[in-house]
Amino acid sequence: MAKIMVVAGGDWQVELIKKAKSMGHYVICSNLYEDSPAFPFADACEVADVLDKERNLEIAKKYMPDAVISDQSDIAVPTVAYLNEKLGLRGIGVDKANLFTDKSMQREFCKTNDIAIPDYKVCKSVDDAMPLLEKYGKIVIKPIDSQSSRGVYTIESRAQLEEKSADSIAWSNRRKVFLAEEYIEGDEFTIDGLVINGHHYPLCISVKEMYPQNQNISRTQKYSYLSDIHDYDLLRRTNKHLIELMGLSMGLTHSEYRFHEGKYYLIETGARGGGSNLSGKIVPFMSEVDNYEYLIKEALGESVDEEYVRDKTFDSRKYVIMHFFDFGEGIVNRVEGVDFLKSHPMMIDYQLEVRQGDVLKQPAYGRLRPGHFILGADDRKDVLKEAERIIKEVKVVFN
Repeated sequence: MAKIMVVAGGDWQVELIKKAKSMGHYVICSNLYEDSPAFPFADACEVADVLDKERNLEIAKKYMPDAVISDQSDIAVPTVAYLNEKLGLRGIGVDKANLFTDKSMQREFCKTNDIAIPDYKVCKSVDDAMPLLEKYGKIVIKPIDSQSSRGVYTIESRAQLEEKSADSIAWSNRRKVFLAEEYIEGDEFTIDGLVINGHHYPLCISVKEMYPQNQNISRTQKYSYLSDIHDYDLLRRTNKHLIELMGLSMGLTHSEYRFHEGKYYLIETGARGGGSNLSGKIVPFMSEVDNYEYLIKEALGESVDEEYVRDKTFDSRKYVIMHFFDFGEGIVNRVEGVDFLKSHPMMIDYQLEVRQGDVLKQPAYGRLRPGHFILGADDRKDVLKEAERIIKEVKVVFN
């Protein structure tokens, strides 16, 4: 039995902790809140802000873990890397953690290495961003290092820029600046993968559909291995080249791209799995690769079967939909269809954070979406049909 420290303890760390426990390990979890969702699944729980490296180091020295890991949390990645370096444990290193979490550093790396990215500028003020807005007429602004689309806005006027830039700056942790970049048209994709011995293996691809009222937040993600419209082989090659060029030695990856003028343009890439249980539920269902077991074993320095992943043939019939609910706005009177949601035979996972009396508003960023479901099977038509049934059955009645 090894001791594993998991930094961050929200909903999306539960599956990682459960996996470590199922492998026979003792798990320590640190997170900001005493009632953190992942705490009941861990052996030891400690309250600490994920961003507070020194407090987490104190906790690590108290327990002396054999490995420090996290998943589905960008802000945890630098802390995990810092603890591993201080304790002499296996990790990706502080420099790589910074490269994968600081969007300004990531953009500079891509520019230097001829990776397709939108035109961009790191800005301290509205005036800094205005030349880019005047050039393109439409830009996106975002923090340099946050998560869940916090502080991300599409901007088409100086007035909007003046209204929203302060929020983008507020969500930036390292430096109080924001990233402004050219808005590019095109379908948006996610691609999740696994790095073993420095080699990147793609495991899961989705095409996104965004909330109509907020094009910076995904409402539906459809996962498959084949597409009649999109060149997924090109996306796999593009992402493999990027991750290996960036020098990631181990662990999970989650990248987002837009297809524009014949190329996949990088929106961002992270040294962690995708959120909302993408890496915890969807990747293992689609790929039949136990990515969390690989993550834990590599962190512990144990041998892993790279050949299995390298030679894996993925089942082209498999199809998954992750759909985020879009109930509208108002004061909740009741939620209908919950039993139908819970009992659906194709259900992989769901979350519904809506109660009577809640005031629902259109989500300003990803974490404020009212819930989601993940549905999967070996037949695309069946998954699409059943997803539509769930969307119709599960609804909110407002006062």
